[in-house]
Amino acid sequence: MLYRNLLLFVHIAAVGAWLGANIVQAIVPGLIGPESAAASAWFRVTEKMSKALYIPAGVIVLITGVLLVLDSEVYGFGTLFVTIGFMAVIIGAVLGSVVFGPKSTAIADALDSGDVVAANRLRGTAGRFGVLDTLVVLFTIFAMVAKLGI
Repeated sequence: MLYRNLLLFVHIAAVGAWLGANIVQAIVPGLIGPESAAASAWFRVTEKMSKALYIPAGVIVLITGVLLVLDSEVYGFGTLFVTIGFMAVIIGAVLGSVVFGPKSTAIADALDSGDVVAANRLRGTAGRFGVLDTLVVLFTIFAMVAKLGI
């Protein structure tokens, strides 16, 4: 029981880090403003967060999720909420590598070159994908709490 509780604690903490970082990234750019000197630096930090926070959090979520399933006598890898969890990790990994990292760098580059219009267009695209990623995480949390499929 202690093993399961420890796994579950680490699993939830990693998801909390992922969700919390998403919320911070949704709020901070609006507080900084598009033409602020800090805006470019923020987006460079955002790109680095993918390696420093999102990848480790995603890996921890995945590993602890697998270990929780292996430790369970009630649910397995074919259970709906487990499948939803795996899909959330995959979606997060794809969005991080294809959208968030590259877009953050492109936004910072556009801001550094003074192209606020391009930066705002890229911010809009990244923001929409950020909303999608956050909704996926929230839905997955709901699926886990409700134990969908059991």
